[in-house]
Formats: sequence, C-alpha cells, structure tokens
Amino acid sequence: MKEGESMYLAKVIKSENHSYVYDALNNRLATINAEKDLLEDERYAEFLHDNDFRDIKKPCEFEVKYPFSKEELTEMFNGKIKSITLALTEQCNLRCKYCGYMPKYLDHDYHLKEMPKEIAFRAIDFLMKNSYESDVCNIGFYGGEPLLRLDLIKECIAYVKERYPFRQPTYNITTNATLLDNKVAAFLVDNDIKITLSLDGPEKEQNKYRVDGSNKASYDKAYQNIQELCRKYPKYFKESVNYNVVLYNGASKKLFESLDNLWKLDVTLVDLFETEYFRKVRDESDGEDKEEQFDAEAYDFAYRNMLTNMKKYYNAFNTSEISNAILPGGFCIPGVRKNFVTTDGKIIVCEKVDETQELFEIGDVYTGIDMKKIERLVNETVKRLGKCKHCWAARFCNICFMDILKVGNEYCEESRKNVENELEYYLNRICTDRDLVNYISNISLV
Repeated sequence: MKEGESMYLAKVIKSENHSYVYDALNNRLATINAEKDLLEDERYAEFLHDNDFRDIKKPCEFEVKYPFSKEELTEMFNGKIKSITLALTEQCNLRCKYCGYMPKYLDHDYHLKEMPKEIAFRAIDFLMKNSYESDVCNIGFYGGEPLLRLDLIKECIAYVKERYPFRQPTYNITTNATLLDNKVAAFLVDNDIKITLSLDGPEKEQNKYRVDGSNKASYDKAYQNIQELCRKYPKYFKESVNYNVVLYNGASKKLFESLDNLWKLDVTLVDLFETEYFRKVRDESDGEDKEEQFDAEAYDFAYRNMLTNMKKYYNAFNTSEISNAILPGGFCIPGVRKNFVTTDGKIIVCEKVDETQELFEIGDVYTGIDMKKIERLVNETVKRLGKCKHCWAARFCNICFMDILKVGNEYCEESRKNVENELEYYLNRICTDRDLVNYISNISLV
C-alpha cells in the first residue's frame, strides 16, 4: 500500500511509541510493528484475521449520502427552526486586513448596505412563526460592526417584548469591542445578550491586522473596554462572554500573556479560523515573521478547546454503530440550526458562507424557507463530495457547506494532514494518560 493511496481507505499512523493501521471503512485501529508488516510480511493474512480486519489491500469506497429525505427535511422545518442572525450593517469602524468584507471596503463604487427596520422585524416574525416547537430560540446581531446599529438592536428587542411577550429568546452579538463603552455594556448586560469578542491577542498581534480606516491601531480601545466590562460585571463576563480569535503563523507562546487577568475567568471558547481573504493576506505579508509555536498545554483555555476536538476521535472509536454511508463534515441541516439574514432580507445558510454565491441562498424573510433551494444545496453538496468516497480521512473531515465550493486537491490535502496530525496526537496521549481518557469521555458537545 503506497502512502496516500486513498482508494484502499486505510492509513498508517505513526505515534511516538507505536505504529497503527487505521481501517477507515470499518473504523478500526490495530497496532503494527512497522508499515512493512502490511506490505511484505507473509503473516499479512494472519494479521488481518487476528485483528478482525477486512483485506485493506482490496479497493473499496464509502457511500457518500445525505441521511434525510425531502419529506424528512420538510418536517424538520415545522416549528423547529432554532435561530436567526441579522446582518445589521456592512459598515464597520475597523478595516481588519483579513476580513471577508475588505474587497467591498476597498471598492469605492460599492455602497455598503444597512438593514432596514422592516426587514429586521420580518426576520423576527419568521423566527417566531417557525420556532414554536424548538427548544432553542436565538437572535444574533452581526455586521460589519453591529454596535454601529445599536438603535436597531434596541428596536428589535423592544419589538420582541411588545409583539411576542410570551417568548423569551436568547440574544448574542459579535463585536470588535472598540464601541463597547460603559453605556453600551450596561444595555447588553441588562438584556442578557451574550457577547463574542473579536480579539487577536496582545498589542502586537491585535494591531498587525486589526486597524481602523486610517490604519490606526485598535488594541488600546478594545482592551480598555473589555477590562472595564470584566471589572464591572465579573459574573456576566464569566458566563456570557467568549472570544473569536484569528491565529496566524500558529500562535505565539506569549499570545495571551498580557490578557492573563481576563483569561483566568475560564472564558474558554476560542474559535480558531481562517478566512480565504486572510489566507491571502497572511501568505503575502507574514513569511518573515514566524514566531515560536504555541504550546497548547501551557494555556488551559486552548488545551480544553483542543481536547474537545479530540472528542470526535474518542466517540468514533467507542461506538458500535459504524456506517459506510457518510457525509464528511457531518449532517448539517440547512435552515434549521442557523439562518443568516442579509441586509436586504435574503436568508442564507450561515454567516460564514459567501453570501454572493446563489447556491447558499435558501429563502427570504418575505416567503420563508424555499425547500427547492434546500434540496438544490443538499444535492450539490453530495455531488461535490463524491470524491470523498475514496478518502481515508472522510470520517473526521470538518468540511461543511461553508467550504463546499473549495473542495479540491489543495483543500483536501490540507484537511487530510490535519486529520493525520490530530489522530497521531490522540493516539500518543490516549495510550498513556488514563486521566485524559476520562476527561475526554466526559466532555459534552451539546
């Protein structure tokens, strides 16, 4: 078996102490002495028999399949929609160099849009009408920088209270924190609005990409506001604030040292993500600025985040329910868990997809969800993921609708390498640290 020959749906994983063969089709691991055990040794057949393996040299493939029929999808929309996220404005007081909106900001002929109050109210009506059987009802405020539309946020909350007095939705907002002064903070706290803070680290890291329209640094103002929020509302800060972090070149060991007093509050949800635009910016400007790689165990918040990711491997190897019918990335149900409402009232699958791509549009606030568009998106996704049927890493791939248009050699090679590294790390630790196994087993992914 040649390295990377994915048609066999098997992969040799080398950890610090052992080598393993991973049989992806049957989701099984077996310890081997060396890769040659599978290539040259006459005991190959005995090895397979002893480990209850199929013949991993025999070509095979997954069945790439979406698990829900059109009828089942339709039924899921009957009162079970969970949330909407409102793009209140495309305007922003910063000009973060990796932002997906940057091409619009740089295009002087493009008019940055604002969401009219009427569209925001229609979106709320849509959610309330279609969430009555859901255990979750959430309204998110997004931008641009949503605090530029604090007036509309207040109107939306007042509208809910007046029009739907018996409903108690949860609220969240994503903000760069530069406008989060005492008055704004008090309003968010009073209305129990959960906050996601976009912050990249201490001064040097924050100011490298997160600047205003005049290329002035944003760190001081953001950090001052976050500190004050933490000081005045410590309980709220601990329970209702998390961070969205863009890490470039790995992460510096000193990344959050200057924020230590904030991170001690167990604010542990850290989203590590890259945008396509960020990748381009990074590749052009960061080649000479590599810093010492981030030691995950040195920072409890990142370590726990990493262990949560390990949960998928633990679950995979501790289940008796193995299916050869898969959909890499999991079975996202478009339109149920998340709905992103654009400034002009279109509904797209989530805030992370390219809203200019018609494929991701699934309805609007006037007519609701269009099942034909849902069906089109699902069918196109299954079609594009057809090549995954020959990939050994398909069970652990994190691809979703957001990435579906990127499926190809470069994206897939990077994804396979990430899975290989994660699986290697998991095997290194899981065999030597029983406490770690117990910790991972008790992690809830809900």
